[in-house]
Amino acid sequence: MFFKGIAFSLVVLALMMMVGANAFAQNATAPAPAAQASPDNAQQQEEKAKLEAKATVLLEQVLGEAQALKLPENRIRVQIVGGDLLWDRNPARARSLFSDAGAMLGQMMLEMDRTDRGDMQMLNQLRSDLVLTAARHDGDLAYQLLHSTQQPATANPGNGRRFRPDLGSGLEERLLSTIAASDPKLAYQKTVESLDKGDYPSALAQVLAQLQTKDEEAFKKLSDKALSKLSSDSLLANRNAAAAALGLLRPGPRPESTSSATSTTVANASPQVLSQTTFHDLLDNAITAALTTAPRVNNNQNNQNQRRGMRGNGVFMIGSASDLGPVQVYTDGQNSQTPADPAQVAQNNARMLLMSLQALLPQIDQYLPERAAAVRQKLTEVGVGNNPMASFGNQMRAAMQQGDSDSLATAAASAPAGMQPMLYRQAAQKAIDEGKLDQASQIASDHLDESSRSSIMQAIDFKRLTITASPEKLDEIKQKLAALPSDSDRVKSLVELAAGVRKDNPKLALKFLEDARSLVTKRATNYDEFSDQLKVAEAFASVDPKRSVDVLTPGISQLNELLSAAQVLNGFEVDVFKEGELSLRNDSELVGMISRFGEELASLAKFDFEAARTTADQFQFSEPRMNAKLLIVQNVLGGRTINDNNNGRRFQNFQFVMR
Repeated sequence: MFFKGIAFSLVVLALMMMVGANAFAQNATAPAPAAQASPDNAQQQEEKAKLEAKATVLLEQVLGEAQALKLPENRIRVQIVGGDLLWDRNPARARSLFSDAGAMLGQMMLEMDRTDRGDMQMLNQLRSDLVLTAARHDGDLAYQLLHSTQQPATANPGNGRRFRPDLGSGLEERLLSTIAASDPKLAYQKTVESLDKGDYPSALAQVLAQLQTKDEEAFKKLSDKALSKLSSDSLLANRNAAAAALGLLRPGPRPESTSSATSTTVANASPQVLSQTTFHDLLDNAITAALTTAPRVNNNQNNQNQRRGMRGNGVFMIGSASDLGPVQVYTDGQNSQTPADPAQVAQNNARMLLMSLQALLPQIDQYLPERAAAVRQKLTEVGVGNNPMASFGNQMRAAMQQGDSDSLATAAASAPAGMQPMLYRQAAQKAIDEGKLDQASQIASDHLDESSRSSIMQAIDFKRLTITASPEKLDEIKQKLAALPSDSDRVKSLVELAAGVRKDNPKLALKFLEDARSLVTKRATNYDEFSDQLKVAEAFASVDPKRSVDVLTPGISQLNELLSAAQVLNGFEVDVFKEGELSLRNDSELVGMISRFGEELASLAKFDFEAARTTADQFQFSEPRMNAKLLIVQNVLGGRTINDNNNGRRFQNFQFVMR
């Protein structure tokens, strides 16, 4: 069989790497000759302009070809990308593309089959991409698209399901967060409207942070309005109010030395927008609400309810204290929404607040020491005081935010015994990546079993070789490579060796890459071997683009064969085509690998645009070919991806063949 089935995996640890973009500016106030562009700089600007002109022509070509696509969702995807990339160059054309995509999507919403979960997910994802992309350029347009693509109201959630996320409300929250950065005045207006209606946007902290630096008067007005509504009673009555309050409290107050016109952040977390006085008052309200939590009578039954969704009085709750988005609530055997019992809602919200306050105990000790004992006593009463898992959760949050080997090792120390080996191994590997080889060796010696320790020590040896590699050590390197368990391990090590010596010995780096290339020229027998090809192609791109193409070309040829086979088997062993066309709703490994090849071509375009474009043409099917070209254009023109903070997964670069 050529393909693996669609698979979803939950990643226990995900270390998010923030990649900054370089910004270039001229000093317009300095008239001295030294401030004028040098000939080299002028040439670079000229070459950049030529490259962008080529990319714009390619974009127009793709927009034209997209009209022949059968699936409206694929055409919409191209229009979203086109509108994003053309906005600064031709805003009228970009607006037209967004509007056309909205009209097509609105029609699809009317005709969608609500019993098909895949169709619903695909259309809601398209809607999110369209609205949030437009929001970066024009907030009013984004709100127009939000409303014109709204799902028609329906009383029946369909297919026997008794609840589903209210995706429209969740998208509106993310929209507000997005426009807060580009149009804080509009965000202020929309936030005030929400508060006046009794709604509490989860993006409240983000809006306040933007106003803090751009409109101090609006910041003061919105702060006063929001905090006046976040009383202890409202926190108990409204889950979104509780969520908004926690969003303001978690980062802590601004330091006293920080002015009200300056927002700060903690460990890449939410901004600190509360003064120490307002932080004290809001925390006091949260504690008052949390202390109304009553101990549960039947912990076993309640634990089951937590796992399945709480069902008291016909009420269903989904998610956890960290997933506080609006939900639609239905009752057993009924098609209409049924309001929740206020007493049960208050208890649910009080418990959620109390659980969240456990992580804020240091702040409670500092700002409200007279209430700290009561909070700890209540935590003990409900069975969560001195909870090892909660302590571990706090350590994991710190590890996620800091993303270094020290935080991972700290988290591992408080982790359940069954998770410790995995976490310590990741901490050791992270230490190797950071160049802390002695620390990695110590972690391996103290905490890993023989097999894992041997693997880490081997990785340490190779890391040292990447630092000290030289022609005189080639025999030693060959011996260590031969001892590795697989060609995939050898490819990884050779690429790392090449990166380590590239600056001081480019010829030796090229030799390592050629050795890696020799290992990936064979026909791939699984997706891991395709991944190895991409690693080598990426390493070659900046030093020899032609050889990068030489690595990618056989892989694309084989992917064409696999796509042809998938077309024959579609509906039997695989399901990657819809009406004879690759569908963006598909999550198969085949479609994912095709997109990864497109991403690599996009990276190559910075070094050799023509080689990347002509290589993209080697895709025989129009969908992957257009996808690769769109990625090339995005990379050259600076297209951005959507960063959805309400979703844990990383969004792809508007790849219309996969999500």
